Amino acid sequence: MDQVKIGRFIAACRKAGGWTQSEIAAQLGVSDKAVSKWETGKSLPDYPLLLPLCSLLKITLNELLLAERISDAEYKEKSDQILYDMIGQWLGQDQALPQRKRNHSCPVLNVSHVRKIYTEEEVKTLAVDDVSFEVEKGSFIGIMGASGCGKTTLLKLIATMDRVSEGTIEIAGQPLQALTEPQLAQFRGTHLGFIFQEYNLLDTLTLRENIALALAIRSTAPAHSQKFIEELAEKFEIAEVLDQFPYAVSGGQRQRCACARAIASHPSLILADEPTGALDSRSARQLLEMLVMLRRDYGATLLMATHDVMSASYCDRILFMRDGRIQTELERSSLSKQAYFTEILKTLTDVTERAVHGA
Repeated sequence: MDQVKIGRFIAACRKAGGWTQSEIAAQLGVSDKAVSKWETGKSLPDYPLLLPLCSLLKITLNELLLAERISDAEYKEKSDQILYDMIGQWLGQDQALPQRKRNHSCPVLNVSHVRKIYTEEEVKTLAVDDVSFEVEKGSFIGIMGASGCGKTTLLKLIATMDRVSEGTIEIAGQPLQALTEPQLAQFRGTHLGFIFQEYNLLDTLTLRENIALALAIRSTAPAHSQKFIEELAEKFEIAEVLDQFPYAVSGGQRQRCACARAIASHPSLILADEPTGALDSRSARQLLEMLVMLRRDYGATLLMATHDVMSASYCDRILFMRDGRIQTELERSSLSKQAYFTEILKTLTDVTERAVHGA
């Protein structure tokens, strides 16, 4: 999108409608200066103002974003162009990635025929139904699905926070069902890293101390710990707030601290449950790029549950869940982010249509 071109279009439509900048500002509850900035291309209207502005100027949202009038004959083509441009701006215009080779010989995670049944007052609920898949070392895998599809339950089973009803889960070659509760707690501390939607940082500890806690579990020497923590803080752009408490920093900084904590102990697998859910779009994109950095620079293996298409487009491979089952999967391979995003949308539509028609 061309911000300057949009500004000129707003000015032209305003004048054609007989509005002054002050009148538009009064109608939208903003300052005259804000409208002036829009028309000179210095800024764009905030998202909640887009539709009211279009209504005043008697234009469609697509016409505003494209900065030109759209005829009925051009509508479909122009709308697709706008969507593709917006995807490109959000994701970045990257080149196609080199194709990753799948290594089935020694997966970090092996989920085999897993079922989870909850029983309450003699009513049985099948939350996860015969799920099987593998996650190779150094990969970034997404699990997508609507609320209630079973993805969070599946993540809890893998995180050792609940036990399977049937089937097996192995992490780094260790069958989880063979471990006692104390052994599971120890295994969780040494082999798993976690990134939650609500951060799960300890409010009584500084960001530095929250990261140090993960290292203490692995009995890392204090001198080495401090040096490593400072290196991580630089990587995750939280060095300036490292000695602040979680409540004193932004949501994005808290989530980046959670990422640093997750990788600090060099876990076999990092589990992320809707990690961008509480973030604005800018912070979400920054976090996702850092998750990719974890894989690239630290060799981390990540499994992320999400319902967000933008977040999923950062993954190497996506498993689509519905009614407790994996319905299909999609690999990025050599696709660009934009092409991959489009394929994710198509796959979600297909899964949804099959659900509607009972397939």
